[in-house]
Amino acid sequence: MEQKIILAIAGVLSTAIIGVLVTFLYWVGNNVVDLKTDTAVITIKVEENHKMLSVLWDDFLEKKNGNLAQFNVQTNK
Repeated sequence: MEQKIILAIAGVLSTAIIGVLVTFLYWVGNNVVDLKTDTAVITIKVEENHKMLSVLWDDFLEKKNGNLAQFNVQTNK
């Protein structure tokens, strides 16, 4: 009689552990998919910003037309 109770408890515990493990694996898989989706969206936004800012930066450099600070310039002594 006691052995049947122990087997029943072991069956319930093993089923619960398997259920928790499957739920955890599902949660991890779902979060990985969400992370990949968020990363793809961020990548597209960064690329769009880079395109926009590179045009603005080129325009800025053209308007300065050599009036930018220079490095390693020798001054009159």
